Amino acid sequence: MIGLLISMVGAIGLWWFGAPLWSSILLLLLGIVWFVWRARLSTIDRIDRMDGREFELFLEDVFTALGYTVTVTPASRDFGADLLLETPDGWSIAVQAKRYEKVVGLEAVQQIAAAVPYYQAHEGWVVTNSTFTDSAYELAAPNQVRLIARMELEELLKEAGYKR
Repeated sequence: MIGLLISMVGAIGLWWFGAPLWSSILLLLLGIVWFVWRARLSTIDRIDRMDGREFELFLEDVFTALGYTVTVTPASRDFGADLLLETPDGWSIAVQAKRYEKVVGLEAVQQIAAAVPYYQAHEGWVVTNSTFTDSAYELAAPNQVRLIARMELEELLKEAGYKR
């Protein structure tokens, strides 16, 4: 919205100061194209552009929309969990958020497996916008760790009311 507003002000400014009309129209059209492009970005595309902490805070909103009570742990010294979720009936979940461009390995499973007893949670989840290695799945199963990869994350986003 701000980009569109800036292009409108710029187009009017160009016209006001005597620039050719075509330059004002071009600037305005560029602003409209930029606005439409930004509006069409899917939620998962926006996640792919976030940094790690932004992803954690975004997940706070997602899980809140899904009905969980959410606590965000400190950015450092989080003892392996980025978020702590609680269901209305008192079930607690420690969550490790991994906003990665590469495949998530077993280190994330190790971190959340250690965080579950520390936070006295009932279970642990690792949520990523990517996928997991086979070894991550292998370690997750006996440790009751749920791995939420990109496709399941997209389903959670849809369930929480986010577009595409």
